[in-house]
Amino acid sequence: MTHISFILFPGFPMLAYAIAREALDIANQMAAEPVFSCDTRIPGHKNARASNGAVMSPDRGDWEGAGDVDLAVVICGDDVPARIPNGFQSYLAQVDEAGGRLGGIDGGTVILARIGQLDGRRAVVQDHDEAPFTEIQHSDRPHLLDDRRLTVAGGVAVADAMCAWIADVSSPALAAEVARALSTGRLPEVTGPDPEATTSADPMIAEMEEKMRARLADPLPLGELADSMGLSRKALRGRCMRATGMKPSDYYLSLRLRHGAELLRNTAMPISQIATASGFETLAGFSRSVRNNLGVSPSAVRKMARAARMVSKYA
Repeated sequence: MTHISFILFPGFPMLAYAIAREALDIANQMAAEPVFSCDTRIPGHKNARASNGAVMSPDRGDWEGAGDVDLAVVICGDDVPARIPNGFQSYLAQVDEAGGRLGGIDGGTVILARIGQLDGRRAVVQDHDEAPFTEIQHSDRPHLLDDRRLTVAGGVAVADAMCAWIADVSSPALAAEVARALSTGRLPEVTGPDPEATTSADPMIAEMEEKMRARLADPLPLGELADSMGLSRKALRGRCMRATGMKPSDYYLSLRLRHGAELLRNTAMPISQIATASGFETLAGFSRSVRNNLGVSPSAVRKMARAARMVSKYA
């Protein structure tokens, strides 16, 4: 498993950290098995306040385990500290010596430059009103993955940078899926009716859908549904197949799954309650249906939507 260590300095941009973590979480949800692990460390091994006022606690209170780190990412805001802790510098040096990569986001790239970890390399470095780092080949790109260094200007460029790194260490296909999820928050749509479209020229099918929508949480048995419309089950099936290309049961399921997906994306309801509201007797049954139709778990649907809202807010 590929391991990432995030090192946060006080005043770090929460957006950058959140996007990076979200990219890893989504990648793990979409892969067949978890492929990334991570920890968060803070110089001084105590809580650090982010740029938005949130307080973050470190996962680890030491600088051990450098040999197990594949990427150490330093995240700092505009207020770069005058003194760079020796323990932190030693940790990065050990990660580098063990073959791991070093990364910097926003002011984190300035820190890497100050301690000589970008000398002779191309990098995205904001000078923060300091004298230019003449030892570095400056790049105007928003992010750059070059010679075991990942440097990022900050903001939403973090999403592209993390996807470029995922493509390099895992697979371009996985990176593309993560990028799509981060940028849109949408998954492949459930095969079936579009709730915004007119259902059919057949008024009976429009009536069928209306009755189905009224009973998403407590699905009508198909026999009862057909009886309420003055049709036999066979006649209802025939009309539904001709109008939509789907059996009534599949049409009903797709409506329920669309409803569940919208609740996952737009509400904070517990997933177990969403399963019930979508007409599933068990959480396991709901999760299985979502995964079979959308390709990922319900929690991944929610994470993607949250990441997309966060990205669009700051874009």
